[in-house]
Amino acid sequence: MSTSKRLDRVCVAALVLALLIAALAVCAPALGFEAGSGGVTLGYETRLFDTTTVHTIDIVMDDWEGFIDGCEDEEYVMCSLIIDGEEQPGAGIRAKGNTSLSSVAAYGNDRYSFKVEFDHYDSSLSCYGLDKLNLNNIIQDNTYMKDYLSYQMMNAFGVDAPLCSFVYVTVNGQDFGLYLAVEGVEEAFLQRNYGNDYGQLYKPDSISMGGGRGNGRDFDMESWQEEFQEAQESGEDQSSFQFPGEMPDMGQMPDMGQMIQVRLE
Repeated sequence: MSTSKRLDRVCVAALVLALLIAALAVCAPALGFEAGSGGVTLGYETRLFDTTTVHTIDIVMDDWEGFIDGCEDEEYVMCSLIIDGEEQPGAGIRAKGNTSLSSVAAYGNDRYSFKVEFDHYDSSLSCYGLDKLNLNNIIQDNTYMKDYLSYQMMNAFGVDAPLCSFVYVTVNGQDFGLYLAVEGVEEAFLQRNYGNDYGQLYKPDSISMGGGRGNGRDFDMESWQEEFQEAQESGEDQSSFQFPGEMPDMGQMPDMGQMIQVRLE
């Protein structure tokens, strides 16, 4: 099967999944599921996610180069964050992502996405009530707007979606780039939407998309590029080109009811 046909199948799978999620969101009240109520205001909502401005985050760390070299290990390292001029010390930071993480490493880039845990080393710490923050590099989106608009649309529809805002990131005072800051779906998210931070939080299981450090972690971007280029230059039948990794079987789409349960202690 040609590469284009395989990619078409992936696009169709993504579209079907998006439609299912949208349908569930619209039909939830009729099915007896109500959007979160009884939430509380914690303080970070307007301080960190004011969308009328581009916020600033300076990551202060002694050995940044060593941290970047070990990003693929996804291990937390202590740092301080200066957010809009106010210091948040003692936070933990690591690289995040599946296929995107491997892709950044394969291209020899250092623009990883990051996960920040303000309470990683000290459970009493937070950033105005926020415990987890994702910094998404959005480098695969030339518009830099797709994720932002999607989150804004979900919130406008009344879905309990994460808050987000654009941030300009620097490292030890040096320019690093524009990122999208996204509220982590953790305890603070639950408290903001439902009024408490205990109970059960569910995350859908993912399907292997032929790459990444989760499912399909054996994906090698450099090998894929070499194989693809050789296939193009040789002029051989594209159906003989083997896309690395396991592509999703459209006949075996994931059951929306099958979830991974994460218990919050």
